[in-house]
Amino acid sequence: MKYISIKLIMDRVTRNELLKDIPFETVVDYTQEFIRIVGMPKVFIEKTAIVEITQYRGKLPCDFYDMIQVRTAKKPGHHQHAFRYSTDSFHMSPEKPRWSDLTYKIQGECIFTSIEKGAVEIAYRAMPVDEDGYPLIIDNSSYDKALELYIKLQCFTALFEQGKISAQVLDRTEQQYDWYVGQAQTDLIRPSIDQMQSLSGMWNKLLPDVQQDHRHGFVHEGSTEHIITH
Repeated sequence: MKYISIKLIMDRVTRNELLKDIPFETVVDYTQEFIRIVGMPKVFIEKTAIVEITQYRGKLPCDFYDMIQVRTAKKPGHHQHAFRYSTDSFHMSPEKPRWSDLTYKIQGECIFTSIEKGAVEIAYRAMPVDEDGYPLIIDNSSYDKALELYIKLQCFTALFEQGKISAQVLDRTEQQYDWYVGQAQTDLIRPSIDQMQSLSGMWNKLLPDVQQDHRHGFVHEGSTEHIITH
């Protein structure tokens, strides 16, 4: 996916006479809010990072949004092993069993693991940002228009409560927002031909082995299954 600068959205919003003086920081805040509310996978970028673990915890990257998978960091002569999300009620307790599964939990800006010290490799989704740290917007006309209307809707709601605009203006903006956000979801959720091929491979397996797939990072999850008969 391609991305555009938030400054283009700012330019479009301020063309409205009622919003010509809106602060740039307000547009940034509403943009981050919109991205999290809509939450479609294609809006985020997938990244990997090495996280150092000390006393069972490690600091997550500053652009972290949510986790895809965790595994041990690569070491010469050692295989990498996948972690699972912990179901242990006492995972956060300092009194951990000496031998346990490789597990983790996310809390705040940290990952808490069942290993006391070392390094893990994480695959995660991140909010794309530019060189100045401002959010980048996915280059989709419906999505961009939905974002612009979301910002207007938040501002117009405040103006309506102050008696500065009519209910008709607010209602029209809300109707436009609902239509464009629905169109954006249709555009961005629809899989490509290549993605559909992988989905077909996942759904048509005779004997799926979820544990094995998880252990290897789902690298073969979308592969076509071949059954050999004699």
